[in-house]
Amino acid sequence: MSSSAAARAAAATSRSRLCPIASAICRRRCARAALAAFAATLTLALDGCAWTLIQAADATGSVIQAGYAIASNYSSPTFVNGRPVDVQHVCIEVNPTVSVGDFVPALQLALERRGIRSDVYNPGTSPAGCEARLVYNAAIDYGHRSFSDESIQYLSIIDLTLIGSGRILVTARYQTDGLNTDRFSSASVKLGGLIGRMVVDRTDLARRGQQPQTLQTSQAFAPTN
Repeated sequence: MSSSAAARAAAATSRSRLCPIASAICRRRCARAALAAFAATLTLALDGCAWTLIQAADATGSVIQAGYAIASNYSSPTFVNGRPVDVQHVCIEVNPTVSVGDFVPALQLALERRGIRSDVYNPGTSPAGCEARLVYNAAIDYGHRSFSDESIQYLSIIDLTLIGSGRILVTARYQTDGLNTDRFSSASVKLGGLIGRMVVDRTDLARRGQQPQTLQTSQAFAPTN
């Protein structure tokens, strides 16, 4: 055999040995590329899932916050005993055991919004000329809003009694029950809801041009929703 033929044979033998090695390397690279592509796809999928969960949690939190925002501007009496009475002037008897600073101002504001004047007096010193006396009692409690560790003081019980000519005209009570969403409403909101069921809105009468009715005594009735 000539030297050139021997060289060609040796080259062919070398190529036949290298082909399996190159093929194996190629397969490994392809496998690595496929694995990398799968990992990238999985990562994107997980990121999308995580993003969806984050969006869902954010939406839930927004709904809860909106619910609290609505509840903080609304309050309904637990019960009312008596019909709304028509009065022009109410005297509020101070209760020193109620330590909520804005309680009496909130009462006066609720009456004023319904066209009713009010004066404040200490027990035993009722001024002359009052059509009706308003006495009150209240209790406070503490609680936590959702997603918050801060302790918040709120009015848990409110009792209002309107007295005229030595008779009880109407009574109303607000009381939180369990986890009522309106329990963190302000004193102004809660008292406004009670006063609105106890007295005739004289501003509404003025708008309608109607003559106010005479003062009536109380009759028990269930509050309407």
